[in-house]
Amino acid sequence: MNISTKGWLATTTALVSISLIATMIWWANAEVVDAHGQRRQTMELARSLTGLRLVTYEYILHRQDRARQQEKTATARLTNLLAQNPFQDAEQHRILLDLRQRNAASHRLFEELVTSDQSESYDGDALAIRRYEDQLTNRLLMLQQENVADTFRLTDFATERINAAQQRVVWVIGGGLALIALATAGAAWLINRNVLVPIARLEQATREVAGGNWNYQLDIGTRDEVGEMSRNFDAMTHSLRTSFAQIERSNHELAALNQEIEAFSYSVSHDLRGPLRSMDGFSQALLEDYGDRLDDEGKDSLNRIRAASQRMGRLIDELLGLSRVTRAELRVKVVNLSELAREIAESLEQQQPDRRVQWAIEDNLTVQADKALIQIAMQNLLENAWKFTSKTAEPVIRVGTVDQDGEKAWFVGDNGVGFDMAYADRLFGAFQRLHHETEFPGTGIGLAIVQRIVRRHEGRTWVHAEPDRGATFFFSIKETVHE
Repeated sequence: MNISTKGWLATTTALVSISLIATMIWWANAEVVDAHGQRRQTMELARSLTGLRLVTYEYILHRQDRARQQEKTATARLTNLLAQNPFQDAEQHRILLDLRQRNAASHRLFEELVTSDQSESYDGDALAIRRYEDQLTNRLLMLQQENVADTFRLTDFATERINAAQQRVVWVIGGGLALIALATAGAAWLINRNVLVPIARLEQATREVAGGNWNYQLDIGTRDEVGEMSRNFDAMTHSLRTSFAQIERSNHELAALNQEIEAFSYSVSHDLRGPLRSMDGFSQALLEDYGDRLDDEGKDSLNRIRAASQRMGRLIDELLGLSRVTRAELRVKVVNLSELAREIAESLEQQQPDRRVQWAIEDNLTVQADKALIQIAMQNLLENAWKFTSKTAEPVIRVGTVDQDGEKAWFVGDNGVGFDMAYADRLFGAFQRLHHETEFPGTGIGLAIVQRIVRRHEGRTWVHAEPDRGATFFFSIKETVHE
């Protein structure tokens, strides 16, 4: 059973329980209301009987016609009250029937007493009439007294029913609360057993896997969503074990390949530099020892051999530098780019003191990067700017930072020869040049090194340029401090 079905069943059970409790409370409250209605009815009967007795006493004492009229009104009111039947118990029905009969009998006795009073002036036997009236009075008062007693009995019944109904309300509320508590405890137990405990095990499994225990098996075993999640988790860890095993094999192969590359780089550096040095040295020796025997074409050929061998040496150095940039371990910290740029600028001016370049380097430029690699990148960018402003009348080289679409970027810009942006995609490739070497010397690999350094820092490079109006190279770096 999945969790949604369990939740639906729990919700339905809770709603049914609440509805049942509400119905029971409503029924108990209705019992209380009905009992209070019976008590009000009996109290009204008691007041009516008390009023009737007072009127009867008044007539017996004073024989006034006003009291006789009040007796009729009180009797009629009492008769109407007795005609109502709010009672359900058989004993209460019997008492109510007795009250009706005695009420009718007491009214007849009162009428007989009134008739006896009216006939007293026409009968000479006054003593016999007085005795008769005393008997009527005694019977009348006794009936009314019995009615009052029965009314109080009905009041007691109503009070007992009120107390019983209130007790039922208390029991219903207590039972409802107990049922709610039981349902809550059951729901909490089910949630803990079917949801919280499996989730805790899943959390433990994630910690185990995060700690490197790829052999950890979760296997919750339930058939709900959490169980399905656990099976998917086990499948994921199995897939990860397989993937990491492949990655480990690939890493071993890559390490072996790197060792081969290191060996190849050493071989290139050692085995190729010797012949190149020999070519350059012997060409120079020929020029020095036999230059007077060679014509101009021969001398030019030897000079070309020397220049080509030297350029080949520079290309080897650049390739080895590019390889080291790719393999170097990053040591990221906060680097003051302003100070770095000023040091490079001072070095360039010392190499060519006859040049006058205006430097516009912003203060307090900082970047989180590997200092050695970022120095290589800035060296290449500033040397390019220095080189391509060599034929500009008033050269300006700028170093700063900009915020472009919410991304912080640093730039090196100049007002040199520039280039057409249509060829910008070729610019960061190795050995890609937009100007001939005779015009601006170089190997064409400097910007490729810059791009690889920036990529090692999870950044990107781009450029904006116009022919004869200079170029600005931008780079962004993911600024995450590495300890």
